[in-house]
Amino acid sequence: MAASTIDELKATLVRALERGDATLAAALYEPGARLLPPGAPVITGEDAVRDFWQRRIDGGSDGGVLETVHRAEYGDVAIEEGRYGRRSGETLLDSGKYLVVFRRRPDGAWRFATDMWNSDAG
Repeated sequence: MAASTIDELKATLVRALERGDATLAAALYEPGARLLPPGAPVITGEDAVRDFWQRRIDGGSDGGVLETVHRAEYGDVAIEEGRYGRRSGETLLDSGKYLVVFRRRPDGAWRFATDMWNSDAG
């Protein structure tokens, strides 16, 4: 079961954002990964993913929480539905839901393949 490994991957993403490390955040995504942020075009590839997270960090986002609601694993692919909270210090900037596709690499490591989220704010 991939649960603990995927949970570690998600925790590493949160820590990378807390530290302001967009390069580490981008390294958690597979080459060609796709981000589907709300109100923006699709973001594809390591450089674009790193630039996206750097803009978020520069905008004051310094971490948050990712909470799994449901996860299903299909061989080398796992799909997770969850809830997120994005913060700056103690201030909650946004909360909402997400859907992520994780893919296991040949070396056994899991990476984000597709990462989509949207805000509960209307």
